[in-house]
Amino acid sequence: MVLSNSTFTETMGWLEQELSRAKISQKEILTAQLLLEETFLRLSKGAGDPADFSVTVTLHRRFGDISMRLESLGEQYNPLVEMTEVNEGKEDAYGLAILKAHREEVGYSRKNGKNLVSIRIHKSASKDFRNTVIGIVLGIVCGLLLKETVSADALEQINVTLAGSALRMFMNALSMTIGPMIFISVIAGITHMSNATDVGRIGGMSLVKLFVCTVLGVVFGLIFFSDGLSGLAAAVPRQDMDVKPGLSLLDMITGIIPANLIQPFATGNVLQMLFLACFFGIIVNRAGERANVVKELIEFFNFFFMDVMNVVVKFIPLVVFCSMVQLMLTTGTDALLSLGIVLAANAFGMALIVLASGLFVTLAGKISPVPFLKKALTFAPIPFSLNSSNACIPMTLKLCAEKLGVDSRLAMFSIPVGLQFNMNGSSFYTAMIAVLMARSLGVGLNLNTLVTLTVSTFLVSVTMAGCPGSAIIGLSTVFEAVGIPTAAVALFLPIDSPAGMFRTVGNVTSDVASTMMLACSEKQVDKETYTAE
Repeated sequence: MVLSNSTFTETMGWLEQELSRAKISQKEILTAQLLLEETFLRLSKGAGDPADFSVTVTLHRRFGDISMRLESLGEQYNPLVEMTEVNEGKEDAYGLAILKAHREEVGYSRKNGKNLVSIRIHKSASKDFRNTVIGIVLGIVCGLLLKETVSADALEQINVTLAGSALRMFMNALSMTIGPMIFISVIAGITHMSNATDVGRIGGMSLVKLFVCTVLGVVFGLIFFSDGLSGLAAAVPRQDMDVKPGLSLLDMITGIIPANLIQPFATGNVLQMLFLACFFGIIVNRAGERANVVKELIEFFNFFFMDVMNVVVKFIPLVVFCSMVQLMLTTGTDALLSLGIVLAANAFGMALIVLASGLFVTLAGKISPVPFLKKALTFAPIPFSLNSSNACIPMTLKLCAEKLGVDSRLAMFSIPVGLQFNMNGSSFYTAMIAVLMARSLGVGLNLNTLVTLTVSTFLVSVTMAGCPGSAIIGLSTVFEAVGIPTAAVALFLPIDSPAGMFRTVGNVTSDVASTMMLACSEKQVDKETYTAE
């Protein structure tokens, strides 16, 4: 499509029609139109003759991603260079704000005498999952080929020097990032609590439910993995097989207060970080308006460390490739069968979480669980495909208000606030995997160890972010508390993405259940809407 001053309206209509066919949101369509308009205006100003200026606009679709490309002839001109100055009043300031807000989605290059501007309109929700699957397949093929064609000494070097080093580097990067991220995000969550009473009510109900699901994960792991999985035990590198004694419950409780402020971050003790974050968050809230500058800094660092984590997790497909190569070199296809069993157990466990959520709704609201379960199962494909509790919030609000009959104002408060207290799927998964690895590696699961495992999983689950990859972080903390080698966490990287889809269903369903429980106690549920098909 050729865009010029005379075809402006026609081009905008064409763009809206094409993007509507692609079934992307109205917000994304409007953003694409605004970016196209602003980029076109800037390119025309740089062309020297805006009246006769035109660009060729094309749409590109690739694996679910949608992007727009603008091509224009003329002298080299980058419309993104001057993004810090406003030269022509309010209109230019508005356009500048649009470009700056979406700077990461816009790129510039020059080729064959043309100025080329690319604009990313829509990112596929399944892209990360697809990349992970590609990493798994390539890792399996590469590992099996190496095992058949390379000598034993060379395999040892590849296993330890290349694949093992890549995994250690990734786990180090994860450990480096997660401490500050948890610390800041928990403080930010506390400082955003505008009504402590309401937060306490929904938090209390949700935490009880979270603890029950944690215990359910432990019990499920003990029953389902009574003998462990030998394929996973053999896959743990020999140099990392230093099974350490776990903490006692008393040691964990008394050790939650660090001796100094540096110790939690130097040793990677997440429970101590959690204590410091809660303590400092409460102190900041007590300071009132005097802490406004501090709150702004906390908000900045919260977004900063989330961005850092997003960069780190982009390497998961590469790490999964290295992990699968290592698994094939170490155990062959036995490890694949074991990971498949773990995925099946996780899927079955999430079904239990959904049923448990329905039971809690029934007990709290004295209503039938059937409508809740039917509508939760119908809604499940959305969190499953998005693989992020945070990304589900708009659709979850719509489910509560339009399908379950919850007052929209209550849902708008309860869903975002309760999200952090309702990581039931992640908690169940973490507890189950910890029991599995303890059984597989011969770690004694006496009463003291089981209590420590349950409490540490419960506490860590409260700090988990509602985004892909958060459960891996929780696993390393629980493994350390129980005495399982933290290097074993790498075994579950290949299946973290598909397992995360099921965990997200459990997390979101639990959040909806807590909202229903609160709405029932406040009598803010439309029974006709709730029971309607």
